[in-house]
Amino acid sequence: MDILRGQKPFQTVESVISTHIEGNNTSIAAYVEAARNAKKNIDLDQKIKMILNLEKALKDIEKEVTSDTDFDKAFVLDLHKKVVDGLDTSQDGEGDTRPGAYRNAFRAIQNSKHVLPQHTDVHDHMEQLIKLINTPVPHAMELIKIAIVHHRLVWIHPFGNGNGRVVRLLTYAMLARAGYIDKDGARLLDPTAVFGSNKLTYYDKLSGADDLSEEGASGWCEYMLSGLTHEIHKIDRLLDGDFTKREIIVPAITYAHEKQKITKLERDMLMVCVEKDLVAASDFRDLFPANTSHVRISQVINKLREQNLIEPQLPGTRKYMLCMNNNLLTTGILRKLDEHGFLPPIQPGVTNQTV
Repeated sequence: MDILRGQKPFQTVESVISTHIEGNNTSIAAYVEAARNAKKNIDLDQKIKMILNLEKALKDIEKEVTSDTDFDKAFVLDLHKKVVDGLDTSQDGEGDTRPGAYRNAFRAIQNSKHVLPQHTDVHDHMEQLIKLINTPVPHAMELIKIAIVHHRLVWIHPFGNGNGRVVRLLTYAMLARAGYIDKDGARLLDPTAVFGSNKLTYYDKLSGADDLSEEGASGWCEYMLSGLTHEIHKIDRLLDGDFTKREIIVPAITYAHEKQKITKLERDMLMVCVEKDLVAASDFRDLFPANTSHVRISQVINKLREQNLIEPQLPGTRKYMLCMNNNLLTTGILRKLDEHGFLPPIQPGVTNQTV
């Protein structure tokens, strides 16, 4: 059993780390707390909104992308529109005055020797890139193609702002199309773990390929592929259901109870969810006094649902499964993932502050 199948704690990590690369140092813990209360906030902090945009885009990718998906111009423009949605469009903001459209003016990258293509050439460059994206290659070459596309989109810099966020989302989408990330979450490959573990190295390797030489491209591809290989080996451990239950999920539930975020009864009910994977109301009967009514048990189940701690397996059904994203368990989940080395640091040597 894959305890994290269908769960999305890595979407949170993916989104937070992607924005860290661009200088948004919101901690994972701060984002988790804000995301739980997002629906209540009228004036949402721009840093939190930036991460929420990415997380929503990731969910859309996992829901919509299949092995047959063509990544056309509309797909790329839609990614851009999603990442800059509702963000400040001033000079220091993370938004764009042209959401979902290529830039229409010259753009320079700060502290970079690379001279970007003129805006009048962006369309042609992107047409060639999109053709490459959709050109079939042997499966063994797919990751190399993804690496080349990642660099080339950054090289073109087709948007006024948000290029880094778009390229990392496109990389995620291409990995999903190639079968490295699936809809059910059985493969939880986190490409930003490669880039976010040391953003200075990421930028250095990208710029090393800017001369479009074979040597530069080889260096970039080697960096990206070796990083992805390392991440795949880490994720293999999480696909061991016994390890994940014992070392990640159960300690997270215990942690939430110790911090008085959930009651003893709620803790015990969640432990049943871990043990049985899918549960019905009858599975909780032994946790209640013998004379407890079905109505009372249903009330407690509904409270767990309202807290987003459990969810129906399918809409309208009464079989439930554990939830672990943007709820009272998320901090504990990420805390244990961090302890076991599954999360990239914000900066080399700096804690993720998940507690």
